[in-house]
Amino acid sequence: MATRKKENLPDVDEHVENLRRVQLYMVRMEIQKNVDSVMDYLGPHIQEHIVWLQDQERNGVLFLSGANADGEEWDGSGVAIIRAPSLEAAVAISDTEPFHREGLRVNTVHGWQLNEGNVQISLSLLTNKFSLS
Repeated sequence: MATRKKENLPDVDEHVENLRRVQLYMVRMEIQKNVDSVMDYLGPHIQEHIVWLQDQERNGVLFLSGANADGEEWDGSGVAIIRAPSLEAAVAISDTEPFHREGLRVNTVHGWQLNEGNVQISLSLLTNKFSLS
């Protein structure tokens, strides 16, 4: 088994010093029971949920959001990363999410710091194409 020489290891103090430490909040949105059809269960409020997401994005609150899905398999749960001045404010925002408000999902809010990562964005103005990877 190969081991790294100590001089090739990252300097921990330097790494910690370079962390971004952007304070955000993770909203875990979980269905608490098994349902036969996620879309039948959530469907009556899906448009309201989309409008809520659009409003949060427009207001600068929504950083990232998505379904907890593996290909086509989705259990109806999701995660949103939001901007808020405090945990209490993030909970108040989360409480307005339609699925949670209607009792269809339970939202829990956790502090989350953006520290590291690599995001690549490509925007072609001529072809009006956008990609994020």
